[in-house]
Amino acid sequence: MMPAKIPDSSTAAREALSFLREHADAENAASYQRYFKEPVDLYGVDYKELRKYQADLIASVRDTWGPADAVVFCKAMLDDPNMDARGLGFQVVAHFVTTADQDLLSDIRLWLEEYCGNWGLVDNLAPSVLAPLLDRYPDLIPEVVTWTDSTNLWLRRGVVVAFVPLVSQKKKYLATAYRIARLVMADEEDLMHKATGWLLREAGKQDPKRLEEFLLKHGPEIPRTSVRYAIEKFTKEDRQRIMKATR
Repeated sequence: MMPAKIPDSSTAAREALSFLREHADAENAASYQRYFKEPVDLYGVDYKELRKYQADLIASVRDTWGPADAVVFCKAMLDDPNMDARGLGFQVVAHFVTTADQDLLSDIRLWLEEYCGNWGLVDNLAPSVLAPLLDRYPDLIPEVVTWTDSTNLWLRRGVVVAFVPLVSQKKKYLATAYRIARLVMADEEDLMHKATGWLLREAGKQDPKRLEEFLLKHGPEIPRTSVRYAIEKFTKEDRQRIMKATR
C-alpha cells in the first residue's frame, strides 16, 4: 500500500524500486522475453500488481508534484536497467505531461536514444509522453519529424509510434502521418515496417480512401509488412486487391 503522501520524487523512486524487487517473478520475466528478439532485463512483476502500484503512486502525488518532480522520479527509475522500472518512470511522467513545458522534448529524445533499447519501452514512452507533448506544442513537430533520419532505431520508431494516437484522435495530423510514412519507407528494420503499418492503419480509420490512394501510389516502395498492417481493417476482397496492386 502506498503512503498517504510522498515526500519527494527521489524517495518515491526508492520505494518503487523496492516494490519491484520484492515482487519480482523470474518465471514471468522469462515469459515476457518471448516478445522480444533482443535480451531484455525484467523484474517480471505481475502486470495487474504493477498497474495497481502505478495508480496508487500517481494518486498519492497528483496534487503535490509537477512535471519537474515526475522527471526526477523517472530519471531515478531509468538508473535501473529493468524494463518494468523504466516503464513505470515513463508512465508517471505521462500523468503530468499535459502541464509540462517544451523542454521535456530533450529528455524524451535522450530517453529514446539511451534508455529504451526495445520496442516495448518505445511504445510505452512515445504514445503516452511524446504524443501529448506534440499535441500541446505543435511547433515541436518539425523537429521530431527530423528524427526519422537518425541512425538510432528506437528514436526513429518513437516518431512513428507517437503519431499513432495523434492521427487516431484528430484528422489534422493526417498530412504529417503520411509524410512520416514516406520518410521511413526505405527503412530496413522490420520493427519500423510494423510501426509504419500501424500508423497507416490508424490514418486509414480517419479516411480509408486516402489510405488506399497512398498505398496504390507508392506501391512497391512500401514494405509488404507495412501494407499488410495498414489494410487490416479493409474487407477481405479489398485486402487481396490492394496487396496484388502494390506488388
